Amino acid sequence: MRLLLLVIFLTFLGALCYYQLWHGAELRQASEENHLRWVRSPAPRGLIVDCRGRVLATNTQALTAWLVPGEVPRKAWAKLLHGLVKLGIYADLDAATEELGDFRRHPTYLPVRLMSGLDIGMISRIEEELAFLPGVYLKPEPMRHYPLGTLAAHLLGYLREIDTGTLAARQEQGYRGGDRIGKAGVEQYYEETLRGTEGGAQVEVNAHGRVLRTLQTVEPQPGAQITLTLDLAVQRAAEEALREHMGAAVALNPATGDILALASAPTYDPNLMSGHISAQQFAWLQGATRPELNRVTSGLYPPGSVFKIITAATALENGLAPPGVTFVCNGSYHGIHCWKHEGHGRLNLTSAIAQSCNVAFMKMAEACDIMPLSNMAHRFGLGKTSGMGVLPEKEGVVPNPLWAHTHFHRRWEFGETLQVGIGQSALEITPLQGARIIAAIANGGNLVTPRLVARIGQDTRSWTAPVAIGLSAETLSRIVAGLQAAVGEGTARNLDPSLHIAGKTGTAQNPHGADHAWFIGYAPQDNPKIAVAVLVEHGGHGGVTAAPIAESIIRAALSR
Repeated sequence: MRLLLLVIFLTFLGALCYYQLWHGAELRQASEENHLRWVRSPAPRGLIVDCRGRVLATNTQALTAWLVPGEVPRKAWAKLLHGLVKLGIYADLDAATEELGDFRRHPTYLPVRLMSGLDIGMISRIEEELAFLPGVYLKPEPMRHYPLGTLAAHLLGYLREIDTGTLAARQEQGYRGGDRIGKAGVEQYYEETLRGTEGGAQVEVNAHGRVLRTLQTVEPQPGAQITLTLDLAVQRAAEEALREHMGAAVALNPATGDILALASAPTYDPNLMSGHISAQQFAWLQGATRPELNRVTSGLYPPGSVFKIITAATALENGLAPPGVTFVCNGSYHGIHCWKHEGHGRLNLTSAIAQSCNVAFMKMAEACDIMPLSNMAHRFGLGKTSGMGVLPEKEGVVPNPLWAHTHFHRRWEFGETLQVGIGQSALEITPLQGARIIAAIANGGNLVTPRLVARIGQDTRSWTAPVAIGLSAETLSRIVAGLQAAVGEGTARNLDPSLHIAGKTGTAQNPHGADHAWFIGYAPQDNPKIAVAVLVEHGGHGGVTAAPIAESIIRAALSR
């Protein structure tokens, strides 16, 4: 017995030494963490405002449903879970059990978020059922709000509750389940800037998780304000003009590349995207109209006749369209028809641009050949992204013999060169790329990098200096003469002459339906302040559909 007692005593003594001496600090920390808890207080996100300080994204106090698991009697859990499913907070009982199972087994008195951003209907339903929902409370917390609804939605983006994959990647940055995170546009690209620094309170809890007292409080720090180059008046004009169409419109300052408006239609309400989405709304978002697609930067379309600016530049720079040269249009060339089937007769370069004669530009493309055309397209920024960085962009396609061999293992055909010369074949560009083309003509031959963010907090964001394309003064002046004639007497002659617009219409053949309508232009002619590109899907003739939309945008910009 003495020996047994001695062994037991030495065992306890050894264990005591092991835990106190070798692991004392570690266990002391675990003990502190066991009775000290941090209750988080989310920070308000930074505001997003336009170039004049008008608010595009702000924060409001919205009601959130919270659950305090420690206040739910053990026998009431089943009834509570059924009640939460009945309210629609959880899809079914399995989902509710999976989400709250740990809290049921290990109840805590710290609140757990059930659903945030409640609308008035859900608030009323929860309040009616509160008597049968032990441990459930309605309390406010800051929520993102877009006061102008759908305006600039594709540019601003929206917030969604963080998913499990993103949470696993960002947990070390302080994200927790139930947090909201930017999912598109400025909200996503500048997530760290807008998010701010969360605050909270350090509380002491007992063994059952009940809060005994608050030891310290740290106030949350709001995120930085982001000031965009966007002008609200111009943006509103673009969206209102596009409302009845599917398409895109973008307006730039041709000297700096600052984006004044960026509109894609159809659009969506970012307030809706940040909240609960019904099955019907989800089906619409995933439908054929693709309202989430930002058509300005990610929509790819054949440029049609707006590409003729590049064909003209190639011919001029290579001495293939000297002053005095004319082109004869009889209505077709190598079996490819001009849009005017009876032909335009004899035209000079200015008239060819103004009347958008296919035959004249096919002859220029034949004289130039495909590689000079392809190289000039790249000099104008086609086939690559703009470098803006904030919004996802598609590169587009500039076809040439190397492209044909690499992607299709075939030879380049002569007819494809003619098609490229009039903006067809496999050419694909985004409306943003179209805006850069016309901005380069407006500013004297420099390719701009679009800029969307002017300031973060009080820090002005630098803009990238334009890059010279390398066009001669004669090339520019002759193209400008053609663009002015297009509005004065050509395919865009219906535009208001008092706005002094210069531009180019385009009607792009579409293998999937009716032709797409284009217009790219700038104003005023003598001192350009705005460059615009408009694309209307299945819009037909650019002068009929797209040009009037551009006119509305230009009018709003020049009247500021």
